[in-house]
Amino acid sequence: MKTKNIFSWPKEIYLFWVADLILGMELIGAILLVFFRDWGGLTQTQTQSIQSWFTFWVFVLEVPTGVFGDVHGKKRSVIIGYILYFIGTITYSLYPNIYLFLASEFILALGLAFVSGARDAWVYDIAKKYGIEKRITTISVVKSTMHITGMILASFIYIFVSKMFSVQEIFRLGAIPSVIALILYGFFIPTTDTKGNGLKPDYLGTAKQGLRMLKNSVNLKKLTIYISLLCSASYFVIWLYQEGLRVLSVPESLFGIYRIVLLVAEVFSMFIVARIMRNLSPKKAFILIASVVAIGFFVGAILQNIVGILFVLVFAGGLGLQVPTLLSKEINEEISDEQRSTVLSFISMIKRLMLTVFNPVVGLLVDTKGVFIAFTVLGVISLLAIFFKPKIILK
Repeated sequence: MKTKNIFSWPKEIYLFWVADLILGMELIGAILLVFFRDWGGLTQTQTQSIQSWFTFWVFVLEVPTGVFGDVHGKKRSVIIGYILYFIGTITYSLYPNIYLFLASEFILALGLAFVSGARDAWVYDIAKKYGIEKRITTISVVKSTMHITGMILASFIYIFVSKMFSVQEIFRLGAIPSVIALILYGFFIPTTDTKGNGLKPDYLGTAKQGLRMLKNSVNLKKLTIYISLLCSASYFVIWLYQEGLRVLSVPESLFGIYRIVLLVAEVFSMFIVARIMRNLSPKKAFILIASVVAIGFFVGAILQNIVGILFVLVFAGGLGLQVPTLLSKEINEEISDEQRSTVLSFISMIKRLMLTVFNPVVGLLVDTKGVFIAFTVLGVISLLAIFFKPKIILK
């Protein structure tokens, strides 16, 4: 099946994109600082330590849930994941208590682990069914664009509902997109798992086989480390830009506007990175991407004003957060079909492990040295990715 534009894709792909749009329309991202620091009464160190707890459990659960997707079905794994998302979001907003937060993060981590790998593998299987697996990068770019579009809409909505609902209620509204996505995945998108063609339920054997594939591919290994370093650094833009704005005495009512800047930058960065990767050699492209992300952090750390925050949002966040999307084709081509969900989960594990270590360190850095020193450290981490640039031919 040939697809010349976004209006000629299989209906399953459209439904995935609609789900991505809806999942982006949660309001939680616009209130992170207010929710954890003000309503929750936590320091930045405590906030990031909770996120470290979350990433630790995703790290631990990534492989068994990934194997579950390979053995029992990717669709079933995704559905279980979004049920857990709903439960975790509701319990999180019941009462400002750190132990309740930890329990809720565990539920959310389990949900993410079920979705991680399985969903991307499900999309790839559908693309392969229609003979368009070579267009998986385009599918991933549109997926991210739809998700970001939903987040932009949510940021605009937040500007109005922030005066109508409490922070607790706004957070709780974030459970609604999970329910809608659950309906779409459960009733409207068919499974790609065929009875008799799946793996036998040898969890340990399947996990070892997936890890062996990762070890044997030098390009996949380097690509994983490269992406993990950039993602880990850029991840903190989401958590720290609001702290930077608060230090600069920017009203909290304007946080949604700056979030829109970050999201729009992500959309534009996807197309910019794609063009860079077409017109430059792979070596130069990977060096340039890591350098631009690092420069975004360094400029923010040096200027320590609104212009600096915009550099962090546009370059460190906008570009850095979208690097995995544009490299999805290269990753998928290194993995066999029957082990795709498991290997993708292994790759996610490495990113989670880095965040498990970085989260409390960066949180403590913000509390003791300030957010702008943290930006400097994150810039250095971004530059380290250059040493792990993969040697691949980008098409």
